[in-house]
Amino acid sequence: RAALLAAGTGAALPAGAPDTVVAAVLARAATRPDAVAVRGTGTLTYAELDRLSAAVAAGLLAAGAGGGPPVGVCVPRDELLPVALLGVWRAGAAYLPLDPEHPAGRRRELCADVGTTLVLARGATLAAAVPGTTVLDLDTLLATAPVPLPAVRPADLAYVLHTSGSTGRPKGVEITQANLAGQVAGYAAVPGVRPDDTMLAAAPITFDQGSEEIWTPLAAGARCVVVSRDTVLDGYELAERITATGVTVADLSVPLARLLLAAGWEPDPRLRVWVGTEAPDPALVRALLPRVAELWNTYGPTEATIQCTAHRITAADTGAVPIGRPLPGNRAYVLDAAGRLAPPGVTGELWIGGVGVAAGYRDRPEATAAAFVEDPFVPGGRCYRTGDLARWTDDLRIEFVGRRDHQVKVRGHRIELGEVESALHEQPGVDRAAVAVRGEAGLVGYLSPAGVDPTVVEHALRERLPEYMVPRRWVALDRLPLLDSGKVDRRALPDPGPDPARERVPVRTDAEHLAADAWAEVLGTPEVFASDDFFALGGHSFAAVRVVGRLRDALGVPVPARLLFDNPCLADFAAELERMLLALLSAE
Repeated sequence: RAALLAAGTGAALPAGAPDTVVAAVLARAATRPDAVAVRGTGTLTYAELDRLSAAVAAGLLAAGAGGGPPVGVCVPRDELLPVALLGVWRAGAAYLPLDPEHPAGRRRELCADVGTTLVLARGATLAAAVPGTTVLDLDTLLATAPVPLPAVRPADLAYVLHTSGSTGRPKGVEITQANLAGQVAGYAAVPGVRPDDTMLAAAPITFDQGSEEIWTPLAAGARCVVVSRDTVLDGYELAERITATGVTVADLSVPLARLLLAAGWEPDPRLRVWVGTEAPDPALVRALLPRVAELWNTYGPTEATIQCTAHRITAADTGAVPIGRPLPGNRAYVLDAAGRLAPPGVTGELWIGGVGVAAGYRDRPEATAAAFVEDPFVPGGRCYRTGDLARWTDDLRIEFVGRRDHQVKVRGHRIELGEVESALHEQPGVDRAAVAVRGEAGLVGYLSPAGVDPTVVEHALRERLPEYMVPRRWVALDRLPLLDSGKVDRRALPDPGPDPARERVPVRTDAEHLAADAWAEVLGTPEVFASDDFFALGGHSFAAVRVVGRLRDALGVPVPARLLFDNPCLADFAAELERMLLALLSAE
């Protein structure tokens, strides 16, 4: 027991660490005002970050922010993103991250869930604002005259981040300033970020990793490189950006790491890479380990703020990679059904304690009480019950085993299947519905009765849910298989097989033949038609980069991955590809 408790207790946080990220960043601005803080399409120094965020805070206070509901932030990913977020905090408010790529219905639902009435937007995202809220233009607020600003306290709410909810309603996780400051300070110590580092910020702020990538370097006096969503989608462009900006630290989701390697990325041997969101497979480890200075596997749910355990990967990690031991300020327990410490080799539920344990779910007292509990070994402490199954290895490292419920990870996104199923059950004509993950097909939706039109259902879901939560393949059945309890028998759900509704318009033009050959090779599909949708065939970001890579090699021109995301129908993609080639030829 003593050995397990010792292994499950992270080191103490660095002495004297600021108790809010705001204090940490402003301290860096005072001591290193001319140092570069943020790179995006432009560059900001720490002094500029201080001055501009103070102006945003003054503008927000004049609009009534501060002490009320969280302020929605829906701005482009560039150097002004940290300005907007820091400005919200300095106004005495918390922020609600809103993704302009998500459906309007989703943004509206999130704002209603937390009572948001003010939304910060800018440029193209002004059109993505939420009906019923007051939209403030970030560019206008940047010119606001300074005013005295309220103090930011550790107990203040920093942001509300929504995760998928099994009841059909997303859960808003409340993260305090103390939560974020503690995790950022611990993360800066291990795996480590120094003032001379440059850290990539590629994750959206609607994802917990997004907070880590911005605030860990800025609290440490380092630089963060904020890249746009379009750049992240294009492995070639992202690889060039990492090299051009001299990134020394990158926290890459496993899908993003694969996407970069598919684009021919050669990491800098001085680069320290952290991988997360899902376990890195041996092939990915073999590809990265000899090419980087350090490679770490990290783990942490949103309810623990950011990553809370880590393991430095070495050549000895030839099989499943452990998630390691708790980072500074964190605790981890593997408990059996009776709440006892499970010995090494025995699977139990992973509980997380320490500085990062969130305040709870916003306005969800029952869900909060079930997930956030007293720490059984630290008086007065709190734990989050992750629902993840884990075990200790003989050398006292934690291994992730799986989930105990119907939560899944798809392309790095945590999805409660129940939320998707709840949305399906609301559609007219749907009697029963289920969702499952089926290999390369990804999310598959099952509907009954057989007469339901999956096309209509899919369209309705796209108006409500983020793209990654919408099934691309559908199976309509007279009846879904049921257990004796009346619940859906998920093991008996059939594989989707060939899509019977798939149109078969043959390819005709040279461009269509070229694109079809690339799609077929990458997707392993024997025949591709002009009417086919890349993603309905099982395509994803990684596959898209492989497709454009083959076309780049064949044509000798830099085909952008965005071309495929914007034109997933083969005929449309081929037409745009042809137009791009003609434009390049005419420019010569």
